[in-house]
Amino acid sequence: MIQNATNEELKIKIKDLENKLLEASNACQVTKKASKNYKRFLRFLPYPVIVRDAKGLITYLNPAFSKTFGWTLSELKGKKGDQYVPKLLKTELTDKIKALPAHKNVLELSTKRLTKDGKILDVMLRAGVDKDQNNNPEGMIIVLRDMTMEKRIQRNRDAVARISQVLPQYPDLRKLLFYVNTEIKELLETQSANTILLNETQKEFYFLSATHDDPTTRERIEKARFPVDELLSGQVVKTGNSIIVNDLSDGRNQYKSRDQNLGYKVKNVILVPLRNKDRIIGILAADNKKTGDFDDTDLETLNTIAATVALSIENARVSRELRKAYEELKSLNKAKDKMINHLSHELKTPVAILLSSFKILSKKLADFPEGTWRPTIERINRNLDRIIGIEGEVYDIVENKEVFHHKIFSLILEQCQDEIEALIAEETGEKKVLTKIRKKIDDIFNPRDLVVKDIFMDQFVKKRIKAIEQDMAFRNISIIKSLESSSYISMPFEPLKKTVDGLIRNAVENTPDGGKIEVFVIKKDNGVEFMVKDHGIGLTTEAQKRIFEGFFSTQETMNYSSKKPYDFNAGGKGADLLRMKIFSERFN
Repeated sequence: MIQNATNEELKIKIKDLENKLLEASNACQVTKKASKNYKRFLRFLPYPVIVRDAKGLITYLNPAFSKTFGWTLSELKGKKGDQYVPKLLKTELTDKIKALPAHKNVLELSTKRLTKDGKILDVMLRAGVDKDQNNNPEGMIIVLRDMTMEKRIQRNRDAVARISQVLPQYPDLRKLLFYVNTEIKELLETQSANTILLNETQKEFYFLSATHDDPTTRERIEKARFPVDELLSGQVVKTGNSIIVNDLSDGRNQYKSRDQNLGYKVKNVILVPLRNKDRIIGILAADNKKTGDFDDTDLETLNTIAATVALSIENARVSRELRKAYEELKSLNKAKDKMINHLSHELKTPVAILLSSFKILSKKLADFPEGTWRPTIERINRNLDRIIGIEGEVYDIVENKEVFHHKIFSLILEQCQDEIEALIAEETGEKKVLTKIRKKIDDIFNPRDLVVKDIFMDQFVKKRIKAIEQDMAFRNISIIKSLESSSYISMPFEPLKKTVDGLIRNAVENTPDGGKIEVFVIKKDNGVEFMVKDHGIGLTTEAQKRIFEGFFSTQETMNYSSKKPYDFNAGGKGADLLRMKIFSERFN
């Protein structure tokens, strides 16, 4: 007992009490220091923080909360703080906390909150909940992060990406711009978004595309025309700078006619220039923002989209010019084909008459020494054959050929058969000559039907080389053959003959005597390859680019001469390779 304690025992007891008091004092100071550090941490934390007690009343909120949402601690302390929660979300947090499993005391939630001046913010909410033994909340601390700007920027980026991706889907410029303006209207949350172009000749603006909440007003906007000085857009064109005006009330009278023509009142507006190289071709505009004012983020978004819109307008202009040029070219090409086709058939009649006339002349010259007239007749026949060859190549090249001569001559022959036969018999003494005439008309003027056949390429080329070797017997050139057995190909006989003969003849005529050419038929996985390789004089780089153009000579004009087929440097008509190219396309 302490009454009977000795003086020494009392001293020990007092010392013990002093030590406990010191420990308690130190613990209190640590607690106070921790509390002070805790409050300091919350005060400097950049994110809004709210502390609630077991009853859900606010006991603390940090300066970041006041800065973000507008309310101070003195305004909300001891209160529920429902002022900053949208009506539709009043019970959202409570319901989520009640649904938390017993072992969890942390909740994350993407939601919305209100500022004191009525703005709605997208926030990420994280709540730490203290619970009692019965799993009831004893208090909580809530940390909020304002995600409004991040989501807005991401939404803008997504919109720009979408616009870029849909460009090929909208060949029509107006439909594309309507899509773009709709995206702008939703992004910036405006009543209207428009693409305005400048008519430099008439010094006026017109609306190439518009979107508006009211479809009737939209139609009215697209019909509107304004002198450059009547719109703020005129300042953008003059200065080249974007404009944001969040209050147009001061210029109410100045823009009264504009509002009347558009059919609605413009309260605020954002305008950015549409640039094409070094000039401004129009304006991208949005007006009457529904939530707050236009800001720099809106400006950045609209400027980014404006670059795409300007490019689309320029592409549309170029495409329009290309279509116009194409139509003109197609018309000229059609006229050219018609002219060539006409000339081709107009050549048939006089050439046929000349050939027949020279045959008659040869018969009448038979009584004279042959050496005096034969070279001249052969030269004439050779050049007439050349004209016939040109006509044949043109015939093969020009498609959609209309042949009237055969029908006309056949009709005359049928209608006047007896009279013509009697006249010929009377003049020449020949009978049944009408059959020969009809055959001659068929040979000269009858359209050539192309019947598709199955042809084995190796055998076909072998036969053509044998025939060609007879025609080029006067030349000292070796033909080396490498003809693999192959499957058949399906195409008409005549085009294939002209192609094979033409390539080999081309090689022979470009190879001097003593040279060689190689002819290959090679089996491929999905067909057959026919190749002719010469070791002759070759072609210049420029000539290689143009040999398939048609009627192009690879030789210098001064050196050009027309010789016999298969002569060295014979100088062809220039259409053989073009005809082969057309055959390859026509018969796949």
